[in-house]
Amino acid sequence: MGRLIERLLLSGALWLYLETAFFLIGIAILAMQFYYRSITVKKAIVWALGFYIAPILCFVAWTFIGRPVFRRRIPTHEWEDRETADALISKDPDNRDYRVIRTLCAAGALHASADSAAEYIGDGETYYEKLFRDLRDAKESICVECYIIRRDATSREFIDILCEKASSGVEVRIIFDDYGYDGKTKGYLRTLRKAGVETALFHNMTRYLLSPKKNFRNHRKTFVIDGRIGYQGGFNIGDEYLGKGPLGLWRDAALRIEGPQAQQLLRMFADDWEYTTHESLSDSGMFREQEPCGNDYMQVLPGDPIDYERNNIEGEFMAIARESRRTLWIETPYFAPPKPVLAEICAAASSGVDVRVIIPDTADHPHVYWGNRKYASLVMGAGAKVYEYHKGFIHTKTILGDRHLCSVGSANYDMRSIKLNFECNIIVYSDELGETMEKEFLRDQAESTEYTIEMYRSRRWRSKFKTILAMVFNDQL
Repeated sequence: MGRLIERLLLSGALWLYLETAFFLIGIAILAMQFYYRSITVKKAIVWALGFYIAPILCFVAWTFIGRPVFRRRIPTHEWEDRETADALISKDPDNRDYRVIRTLCAAGALHASADSAAEYIGDGETYYEKLFRDLRDAKESICVECYIIRRDATSREFIDILCEKASSGVEVRIIFDDYGYDGKTKGYLRTLRKAGVETALFHNMTRYLLSPKKNFRNHRKTFVIDGRIGYQGGFNIGDEYLGKGPLGLWRDAALRIEGPQAQQLLRMFADDWEYTTHESLSDSGMFREQEPCGNDYMQVLPGDPIDYERNNIEGEFMAIARESRRTLWIETPYFAPPKPVLAEICAAASSGVDVRVIIPDTADHPHVYWGNRKYASLVMGAGAKVYEYHKGFIHTKTILGDRHLCSVGSANYDMRSIKLNFECNIIVYSDELGETMEKEFLRDQAESTEYTIEMYRSRRWRSKFKTILAMVFNDQL
């Protein structure tokens, strides 16, 4: 009996030492995060309480969803195009486009110019037809970073094209997100490398097994061909984007740009390639002057979770909402904006701006459905109108302000896209593109039904409980 008590006391002491050690580790982590301003005071307090109450369990949770002490390793682009922005403002201080251009320049957008052409693509069949044709016509280089690449017919055709071009001497590079990449057997990687394609895994899941970096995803869908043609939008590579998946018809959007602005997409890719592989592409020969191909002002806006206090995508959402005077139309599969963005949308709606939001009436992830409707209720309370798309699944990520401020990209209207994902939007200041996007929005609205504040308030108790759960996991949606 004495030995048993002695063992229990010893095990209890060891457990106390272990918990104390994890508590001190947790406090040290939070202190470093606070020093590098990678965590808010509110979240620091919550994590500190967690480390105090259950230090070991809290440390395990932190390795999966906590924010790492993330020193900047990707180049910052804030104000790099300031001279262009200042020159535009000095020429016409009241020009709304110039104010947005300068705001996004401060947020980290790349060089703005009026020398490229942007084409809107709203369905998977047209998107893959144009993308695969441009890939097959590549003469010098192909650069790709894509969140999801499935194991199906569309993906195999895509991989075959890359292998064919690499074998013919084209310089081909591809960044896979190791979480979104569906070829877990690594068969695609072996096939590509054998053909001469240079590949990289963004945040390798094995390497970051015990690191919150695994929660940071490369959600971009970027394709750059010969440094002159670029694609950016919501389309990944897979049959489901042709409407052949479990969600049926797939509604999405992307821009095909041609001209010098494709070089800005290439710059973003080069930053990500260096971050992932530690290899610089500055002397690769891919960067060269391109002939003008259009006359609309355009900006490429990379978004990353490096800077916690000021995220590029959040700045864009706020700027377009603030500068829209007549209409603000948003299409997104995930509608859970942070408070500053939500405040701008509500302010616009309250001031009489025609604010409309289209969301899916089905969800591809748990909790998204009810999270969408919670935030929908908040903007509806300010006077906005919300519509549920029911023809299929809407994956479109677009913003249209005053039928002129046009944003198409990979970023959703949610916390994950702003705080955790590497994203990219393209902003085009164009009446012509705005007219096209207006028609597309109205077509989607015709396939939707209005969701009202009365419908939200009449939910059953089970639905209300699901809403609470959705709000708990809001940051991870």
